[in-house]
Amino acid sequence: MKACKYILIASVLLASLFHGVHTDLFVTANTYELIGFVGNAVTMYATVRGNPRPTANDITWVKMNDNMPEGRYVITYDTATNESRLRITDLAYSDEGDYYCQASVNGLSKTVKMSLRVVVEPKVERVSGLFNTKGVGQAATFSVSVSGNPVPTAENITWAKLDERSLPIPLEDSRITYNADKTEMVFSDLVIDDEGWYKCLVITDEGRAEEEFVLYVLGMRSIESEAVGVVSNSVNMTCVATYFNMLNGYPTITWYRVDDPTTPLSGSTITRSITEHAISTLTLTDLSWSDDGDYFCTATYTSSYPEHSLGNATLTVRGTHV
Repeated sequence: MKACKYILIASVLLASLFHGVHTDLFVTANTYELIGFVGNAVTMYATVRGNPRPTANDITWVKMNDNMPEGRYVITYDTATNESRLRITDLAYSDEGDYYCQASVNGLSKTVKMSLRVVVEPKVERVSGLFNTKGVGQAATFSVSVSGNPVPTAENITWAKLDERSLPIPLEDSRITYNADKTEMVFSDLVIDDEGWYKCLVITDEGRAEEEFVLYVLGMRSIESEAVGVVSNSVNMTCVATYFNMLNGYPTITWYRVDDPTTPLSGSTITRSITEHAISTLTLTDLSWSDDGDYFCTATYTSSYPEHSLGNATLTVRGTHV
């Protein structure tokens, strides 16, 4: 009886050998983790071997818990290399996930998983406007929104001021504060020299993005430090204030003597330069010894910006005492 059983088993094995009945199936991935960039293409490879040899109809690709990218994928099978290939074009962030290559032959199925990570290059956009106009002593706020995969963190964000060659110089100033993720910068207690172009840079392993801002600081920029006049003659003294006429119009500039800071002086005129500077010239005629002394300028803007004064201009009157 046992001999008949062994003969039967041997007969089945021989039949399997000579008639090509399936004995095993192998499905392996060339790479189990892939990275692709948004807008680019990626190809996943799976090697499928078996006896009998699998055909293209025996192989399927699926995405775990989701549909395959509609209209953007192609599946091919190379019989020379036994490779099944899934190619996805015009990658989108939604393509990220786990993909499975499954082969089924004679009722036996084998599956291999490949994980696709879709990298999105960083992007930065202004939340606050391009132009930020503040007065001396006020605070300016710059803010951006950032995105990407992975999402940039505070360590990836740098704020800088552009120098004369438009090169970004990282900001190091105790008057500057940031929020937790560094997407907002507050620049307090502004001075005239803070005026200029600023940049927010986002740098990650996946790429680089940047956004620029312009800061205008309204106030007195400079005043002629010394002037010399002769008795009975005339003398001119000048001071310069900043303005940005697209937003705030021109300032009113008033001259005063330091020893009489409440009495405005007459005889001043204002000219405007193309570099957004308002130049005030005070002309004193028929000079006398009493005109000798210190002077200062005050720039007055709209109610949104504080008044700002700058001194001192020293006038020395020379001549012969009578």
